[in-house]
Amino acid sequence: MNREEDKVCRQQFKTWCLENRLRLRKDEAGYPIATAIGKYKGIDSFYDGFGDDWVGVHVARETSNKFTYLHKRLLKAGCVPLAIGDDEGTYKIKTWNAIPLAKDLKIVKGAPRITDPHWLREK
Repeated sequence: MNREEDKVCRQQFKTWCLENRLRLRKDEAGYPIATAIGKYKGIDSFYDGFGDDWVGVHVARETSNKFTYLHKRLLKAGCVPLAIGDDEGTYKIKTWNAIPLAKDLKIVKGAPRITDPHWLREK
């Protein structure tokens, strides 16, 4: 993949995250990722790099028992395992299956509190 294709893929991933209200931020290398909040902030994340129909998923837990339980839930949700360790793993999932998983992993933002913030437009 050349630089232009990589830039287009990043932009598509950013657009997909914004349309689905995912918590978008940049990782250490400057690539866009959607990350979780709460206890697993910065650990559970979605990332790009698998083309138009796939999204990468990275998860980790403190113990192998917790990770085994999560691994079974991810397989049931439709994730394809890529690299599995004792307490962390990397998966890929189809984009249309990723939104329910994002809600489960707390990657989706909550509903907006104000539907029409008129004070932002007025001067």
